[in-house]
Amino acid sequence: MAMGLVALPGAALAQTPVGNTPDVNATPQDATAAPSQSADAEGEIVITGIRASQARAIEVKRNADSVVEAISAQDIGKLPDVTISDSLQRIPGVQIRRDAGEGAAVNIRGLPQVTTLLNGEQFLGANSVTSVQPNFTDIPSQLFSGATVFKSPTASLQQAGLSGTVDLLTRRPFDLKRGLTMSAAVEGQYGDKTKDWNPSANGLIAYHGERIGFLASAAYSDLTLANSFRGLQDYGVALNNEGGSATNPGAFAVGNNGVSRGAPVRNSAGTIIGYDVNGDGDANDSFITPQSHTAWNRITSRQRFGANASLQIELNDALRLTADGFYTRQTQYDRTAGFQFQNVDWLSSPFLPTKSRDTGAIDSNGYHINTVQQYTYSLPSFDSYSETFRTKSESQNYNLQLDWKPSDTFKATVRGIYGKAKRNRDQAYTQFSLTNGRQWAYNGVGNYPASIGGDRTFNPTGYQIYSQTATIDYSSGAPAFGFSPAFLAQAADVSRYGLKTISSEGNQYQNGDIWALRGDAEWQANDQVRLNFGGRYSERSVDQFTFDRVSPFYAGNRDNAANPAAGCLVKWKAFDVNLNDGKCAVLDAQGNAYTAGLTRQGNDQIFAGLMKQYGLPAAGSPALWALDPKAMDDSEAWQNKFYPGSQNLVNPADSFTVNVRQISGYGQVSGEGELLGMAFRANGGLQVVNTRLNVRQNIVGAPQPYGVSGVDAGDVVTKRQFTDFLPSINIAFDVTDKLRARAAFSKTMTVLDFLQWGGGLNVNYAINTQVNPARFEARTADSRGNPNLNPWRSTNAEASLEYYTGRSSLVAIGAFYLAVDSFITNSTELRNDIPDNDGVIRRPVVTNTLAQGEGGTLKGIEASARQSLRDYGVNGFLGGFGVDANYTLSLGDAGGVDLAGNKMPFQDNSKHQVNAALWYEQYGFQARVAYNYRSKRLVSSNYGGISGLAQYQQPTNYLDASLSYDVTPNFTIYGQASNLTAETERYYLTWPDQVFNENIYERRFIAGVRAKF
Repeated sequence: MAMGLVALPGAALAQTPVGNTPDVNATPQDATAAPSQSADAEGEIVITGIRASQARAIEVKRNADSVVEAISAQDIGKLPDVTISDSLQRIPGVQIRRDAGEGAAVNIRGLPQVTTLLNGEQFLGANSVTSVQPNFTDIPSQLFSGATVFKSPTASLQQAGLSGTVDLLTRRPFDLKRGLTMSAAVEGQYGDKTKDWNPSANGLIAYHGERIGFLASAAYSDLTLANSFRGLQDYGVALNNEGGSATNPGAFAVGNNGVSRGAPVRNSAGTIIGYDVNGDGDANDSFITPQSHTAWNRITSRQRFGANASLQIELNDALRLTADGFYTRQTQYDRTAGFQFQNVDWLSSPFLPTKSRDTGAIDSNGYHINTVQQYTYSLPSFDSYSETFRTKSESQNYNLQLDWKPSDTFKATVRGIYGKAKRNRDQAYTQFSLTNGRQWAYNGVGNYPASIGGDRTFNPTGYQIYSQTATIDYSSGAPAFGFSPAFLAQAADVSRYGLKTISSEGNQYQNGDIWALRGDAEWQANDQVRLNFGGRYSERSVDQFTFDRVSPFYAGNRDNAANPAAGCLVKWKAFDVNLNDGKCAVLDAQGNAYTAGLTRQGNDQIFAGLMKQYGLPAAGSPALWALDPKAMDDSEAWQNKFYPGSQNLVNPADSFTVNVRQISGYGQVSGEGELLGMAFRANGGLQVVNTRLNVRQNIVGAPQPYGVSGVDAGDVVTKRQFTDFLPSINIAFDVTDKLRARAAFSKTMTVLDFLQWGGGLNVNYAINTQVNPARFEARTADSRGNPNLNPWRSTNAEASLEYYTGRSSLVAIGAFYLAVDSFITNSTELRNDIPDNDGVIRRPVVTNTLAQGEGGTLKGIEASARQSLRDYGVNGFLGGFGVDANYTLSLGDAGGVDLAGNKMPFQDNSKHQVNAALWYEQYGFQARVAYNYRSKRLVSSNYGGISGLAQYQQPTNYLDASLSYDVTPNFTIYGQASNLTAETERYYLTWPDQVFNENIYERRFIAGVRAKF
């Protein structure tokens, strides 16, 4: 059952101020249920439709004195929201990213430093083991009764995010009516590209007795989602320029027998100063040069299961015991089959930019930066590429709490929570080349021991690199390829593919746990004043183990007396890797290095039934043969099938342990009264948080040959602590009986993603075939962590007006301002201490690093309108209509500019967001059409190590719809559709005409039934 959760613009509690110790004032479920029910003498909750839900939501907003938004499970099924992220995006100020078309990562007001709570306490999700930003793709939405988004914290809201906090609310038995409650739903989902029907089911059983209640619910789905890709592969780019001389033909001579493809340009003395490759008569241009163009058929499958259980006991009239358990499990496969059209040598330029544009920007060498819309290549490498990621994730979160209310003026709660999560990601890829392999050692003949058959030619009928012409045209916004008839004929023949590479690298196992103990109390001093106070202790630990699968090659080979008995460990099990490194070499009797990857043709018996022909999502793509990526579902078994003895070898630079201990306490005063003739309610308080950080990083030794990570040379442990004083104030004035004004002020602090504290230096190597023998050279590096970085800190203020035009109608507008005093930004530096894979330092290496940012700002406006025509006297058929619309303006400034001179916002921020829903409810029918717009967002700055080259996502427009009919009060049939406009995610580099790549999603259709008993 898809969960469509209506956005409630108000707070979570009607009878008490939102955010004031939810454990004390009410159970977290009261936060959603209390204002959403009409209760009889027995406490029965009566749930009605969209209009009534909207009316209750507006009443909640009117009574709240903290800035909050909420979504409620009363509207389950009204929109096709598979994940809770899909629902959260309909709230003003909430922006999400999608993964395979489903809602995934969440930010609030343009910042990703959003913390997640479960029923008012910290939640550890399997997709956020090492990060702060929520990602809910593994969590079935049907397990929740709702969610609350706190935009303005109170002192009692511990573990608040920088710009907001998401509190996920599960069901508990005392939230339901007395007696036995059961519900169930089944549905089928269909994708217009995958063309498969996928099952989904969920159910709930609960009992609410006189003093005891229990509840259990579960949800299961097995989905297959289109997630294809085309454009530039994420390998980085270079700025190759027209510079050259009479003795240096320049960058555009690659693959052209040492002759530049451009016309020589001379100075007044007749000396060649460069080569004009774009026909503008000068040699002062540089061009954005990619490493690889791609078109991939990619399918994401998600088998998702979740369960929630709760037990509540009224021990006596003053004591309530609550125990909760929340469990999720997901197995996800991302299976890719397609091609890589890529340079033989890293970021070289064997092409002419036959369509380009001078942007007016100047690079660091003084050349004019040009975007490129059309490339005419001397065809370099063309590889059939298959890849599989298998991600297994699991989380468990438990809560035990005791609520004590000895009198009407005092309440207290003691609770403990424990959570643990793991996320294991395994990767494998297999590459076939259509070239003849002569660009690599031994002129395309692999040197192998006689024991495995001796020498063999790589791909005898493959093409010679640079012997054919191919074009790629991005003018339409998507790549269109052009190939020669000879190449297309070869691509259609599986026997003319040569196995080049089998590898498994960057595998990552993450484990984390958290436990916390807290106490909260509330004293009602009198009718106007309430005091809240409490304390909390918590520990969170994360361990990340990153590894490559390496295989021993030629152990026991004695063809040469110098050969090591154990052979050599190799990560890149590839034809272009020869075992000639002085640290470990395996040679034949003549002293020639053996080839690592054993090549085979695509029609070899070992691939019987595994090679398939794929249609690809790019114009002009060949009918390509590729390995069925399902063959690599078990990455380790696939490696062992070809190269037995696979070992999981740690990558010490990307493996770490981080432990965070926090002790916090708060005091808060809430009151109400009259000022300047206006009634007001307010709360103010102070939270003090002491954070102790313990980070273990690995010392990385010298690089090892054949892609094997540097040795783990020991540990470096960093211990530090810091204390934050976090005040908060919230106030609401009744200007008239219909107009309410609000204001809030707070200071917030959020810890970093743990990788940003614990990560190390990763070096990216690429082959250089212009030297003999070819070698793997350090081209770029990423310094991913620094334990001395400070957490995110911000000072926040906001004000708003709310005008109530009817029971179900409201117009609201507000403004917010965040002064981000401390944040993390990307930077680059040139390092002169990074060696190539053979251990020799030859050149400076551009290194992407993290830096401490200061003085950033984020400001904006949020406006919303919730309207029901019945509030304006419209009855009959037209009276069933209503609207729910909102707009968010978020203006961020992280202190940098891109190459086009634009101020760069915080990463993941969009300037504009619009949500608009038209709904109808009458005669048992409920229908809704919802639209979501998000303007461009910053993905990363300094892409490819080029200062100011920003990666952006283009604006997106999503349209969803749903229709349901209540056959009886307890039985409903429904249909839903998502992404009706077949929206895709398009990315570009600084300028929209420098196309980067595109994620291609599908329309999804749902049909189902649900029943309650």
